Amino acid sequence: MDLKSKYRYARAFVVLMAALITLILNIKYEREIIRSLVIMLIVIIIFYVISTVAIKLIDVIRNLDTKVEEINDEDEDEIQEEGKLQE
Repeated sequence: MDLKSKYRYARAFVVLMAALITLILNIKYEREIIRSLVIMLIVIIIFYVISTVAIKLIDVIRNLDTKVEEINDEDEDEIQEEGKLQE
C-alpha cells in the first residue's frame, strides 16, 4: 500500500477537526459572523499547511527506513558473497 493512498484523508481530517473546534469556540464566545469566518479561514489555511508538511515528513521518514533496510540487505548479500569467495 502506497503512502499517498494510506494517508489520503489525513489532511482533510486534520483541517476539518480544527475548523470544528474553531466553530465551537466562536459560538461559545458569541463572535460576529464576519470575524468568525475570518478566524475560521485563517485556521483552515494554517492547519492545511501544517498537515501537508507533516505528511511530507512522514513520507521522508518512511522512505529513509526503507532505504536503510535495502542497504542492510545489500550489505548482508555482499558479506555472504565474500564468505563464499574466501572458501
